Amino acid sequence: MQVLLNELLFSLSKALDCVESELLGVTTNHGKRVACISMRLCRALGLSDDDVFDMGCCAVLHDNALTAYMLEAGRSGISRLEGFSAHCEKGEENARAFPFVGNAADIILHHHENWNGTGFHGLAADAIPVRAAVLRLADNMDLHLALGTARPDMEADIRSHVLRFRGKLYAPYVVDALLDHIGPKLLNDVLDERIDASLAADLACRRVELSTDAMLRLCGMFAFIVDAKSRFTMLHSRGIATKAGYMGKVYGLSPEHCDRLVIAGYLHDIGKLSTPAAILEKPGPLTPEEYEIMKRHVEMTWEILKDVGGLEEICRWAASHHEKLDGNGYPRGLREHELSFECRLMACCDIYQALTEDRPYRAGMPHDKAMSVMYPMASQGMLDFGIVETMDRALRDAEI
Repeated sequence: MQVLLNELLFSLSKALDCVESELLGVTTNHGKRVACISMRLCRALGLSDDDVFDMGCCAVLHDNALTAYMLEAGRSGISRLEGFSAHCEKGEENARAFPFVGNAADIILHHHENWNGTGFHGLAADAIPVRAAVLRLADNMDLHLALGTARPDMEADIRSHVLRFRGKLYAPYVVDALLDHIGPKLLNDVLDERIDASLAADLACRRVELSTDAMLRLCGMFAFIVDAKSRFTMLHSRGIATKAGYMGKVYGLSPEHCDRLVIAGYLHDIGKLSTPAAILEKPGPLTPEEYEIMKRHVEMTWEILKDVGGLEEICRWAASHHEKLDGNGYPRGLREHELSFECRLMACCDIYQALTEDRPYRAGMPHDKAMSVMYPMASQGMLDFGIVETMDRALRDAEI
């Protein structure tokens, strides 16, 4: 499988920005701006290209564990979230699945450490890893100053902000590096309309091709991030990935084909990071307006994955899991002749997994009851009858 990490990371940043926007109230492209600024500061500090690239990766991923704490933090935002130092620890743990070029340990773990020792883990001064200190400044600066917007006093505000917290929140050497490099070019490069091109250029310092094993680990990490957004979907994406891969083996598909089905399962709901948690957690039926919002997650999955070279087929499979053979599915209303075997299989796996999981409004169904729902759907021309029959036999006693 030939997938460029640069492109995949860039696309996944869109998904993580959705979480930060909902929970922290930050503006669009927060993760991209933090990555761009962090990489340039690291380059100014004389770090190697490998360290700069890994800095960009960590900056995009720095709040990857926020979904796991959305329920605890509620909608109260950063003031309450500051008490959840575990999001740094869980974020560091999740990031171990990421195929860094070099050693990126402790960057995410310590990105909330303050130079004066008042951070989550009490590290102070030079005990704070250099790239964690860089990330602390870039993240906090964008959070408070909304750097993606153009205004004439932005540079003055940045200088005032970082000087105010120099030696308190921020490492003096990071502040000094920023003050040496702040100016119209950097401020223009991080504007919303320019940030995509800026970050793509910065990430080009290294081109990293992912192996299939690395893809599986990375996509498994993102499945956890997606599933953690609601207590009712804690195993959903990983359950579909397992079942899709298992069904591929039942059909005698090659190991590589099965791996691609697993990846599609991991990523199929990544667009749900854009769905408000209040809708995912609602303990009753959705209103028509809420249902329309929920349906948009499939289009978001397509938007996140469509530009990643090497994922073209997987993107189609993942973004077709709510299509129906009779054309009454969404988002594109595809019909039987337009849906490949893999698209049909993903739709069946998604429905089976959803039926057998606990949801806010009902308990999970046992196998036979789930099949009693799926067989009529197949008979009515919505699902592939042959796949439903095969799933019935294959999953009845399977321990997966």
